[in-house]
Amino acid sequence: MGSIFHLEAERNAMMLENNDISLLIDIVKKDMDILEKRKFLDEAPAKIKDITKKIEEMEGELSDSQESLDKLEEERRHLEREVSSQNDKIVKKRKEQNSVKTNKEYKALGHEIQYLTGLVDKEEERILSILEMVEVKRKEIRVISDKISSERDSLIEEKNMLERNIKESEDALKILDDEKLRKLTHLSDRVRKLYLKILKAKHDSGVANLVGDICQGCYSRVPPQMAHEVRKNEKILTCEVCGRILVHYESE
Repeated sequence: MGSIFHLEAERNAMMLENNDISLLIDIVKKDMDILEKRKFLDEAPAKIKDITKKIEEMEGELSDSQESLDKLEEERRHLEREVSSQNDKIVKKRKEQNSVKTNKEYKALGHEIQYLTGLVDKEEERILSILEMVEVKRKEIRVISDKISSERDSLIEEKNMLERNIKESEDALKILDDEKLRKLTHLSDRVRKLYLKILKAKHDSGVANLVGDICQGCYSRVPPQMAHEVRKNEKILTCEVCGRILVHYESE
């Protein structure tokens, strides 16, 4: 009779462990999903910031180039007004030359005309230089504008998508956490305590999948006989290196 009770107890323990292992496989899958979502949520703000910075840099580059062009155009208009004013003065001085009575007065006006003519030459030379610079700057603005047209919309769409994915990941994370908690309540007390103890130490999961003979928690090689036992999913076994509970399932 004692042996019958002993066999029955072993069968019950086996059933309990099999159920625990099935639950642990579900839990570690959720842990991996949770880690992936948290990693995305950790990294997404920096990506959004980087995209925003790129957009601002492009718009800032365009604004700076436009400001430089506006300054060149303003300088050109100012010089054209100066040239016009100097030419008016030259005409006036030449008329005065025709009415002076002494050579001294004539020469003095001639010096003034020569000085004004020199100013006009310099100003007109500067105007020509500005016109060349304006053409270069306009080409530069067209290149930047084309770049903004081709890249800005895609960057904004990428940013919007990241923001949408953040909201979706936050919602999915709440569901995953809730589902995991429900799974944990169905574990046997011993296994649940063991899982929570390992989780507290490792922060990612208290369980690791065995792929081939490699623990996916620490990527250490598991001894062949132990790997064989783990793949059967019949016993609660832990990795000798990282201490995580080992299970086996085919990765999707």
